[in-house]
Amino acid sequence: MAEIPAAQCLYDEEEMLANLRDLVENDDNQGLSDDFRALRSKAALLEDAEYLNPESWDWVESAEPMALQAAEMLAREAADIQRALSLLSRRPGPEDEAFVAALRRQAVTTAAQRADAEWFAATTRRIREKELRRVAAAEHAVGPAIAAFLGYIAGETDASLARGEAPDADVLALAQQVEDDAVRMEESMAALAGGLRRGAAEFAARPGEEELVAALERQAATADAARATVVAAFTASVRRYRAAGSSLPPAAQP
Repeated sequence: MAEIPAAQCLYDEEEMLANLRDLVENDDNQGLSDDFRALRSKAALLEDAEYLNPESWDWVESAEPMALQAAEMLAREAADIQRALSLLSRRPGPEDEAFVAALRRQAVTTAAQRADAEWFAATTRRIREKELRRVAAAEHAVGPAIAAFLGYIAGETDASLARGEAPDADVLALAQQVEDDAVRMEESMAALAGGLRRGAAEFAARPGEEELVAALERQAATADAARATVVAAFTASVRRYRAAGSSLPPAAQP
């Protein structure tokens, strides 16, 4: 019965060595190192930014788990290299000398790349937490004037329809653009609320952050309320306006 695990172990070791041979022979290190340099440059710029725009927020939030995953992969790679070096040291032979030398060089490169990934993960986490604290301390995550303005426009649009005013072609074309913008705004507000709640959940696990958690949840609720205004009032009003224009007979349309 002991022969089966031993055979499996031998197979795993040979498979690992084959994978490592592919790694050192393909030499993809420069591309990965260049990628990390580019990521470090962008992260450094965002670390000094006064605030994050929605695109930067999305990038930071997605970059951290990606970096953590890369760091874990490189940690496994480093462990495999050390295991391979140990195995090869017990079966010395001239045919493996070049492979051993390549593995030692790869060990240095992998360690540097792992350090880059860990730095990147820590930096993006720091940027994200800085932004969460900034938003939590802000008076409003979404300016109330935006919701008020959109509500006003929605009311005026519905009043125009109630008066029987027919939308002309130019206004209908503009209404389509406005609706598209409103949908993007809704998505942005939903993303903001989601990010704030995820941040609140993370900080909730840390002692002494109760005030921050409450502030983040409050700002998330504000973003939800603003999004409801966009969806329930503004976007719905624009759609009614467009529907009214498209329902007119061709002769009645300007």
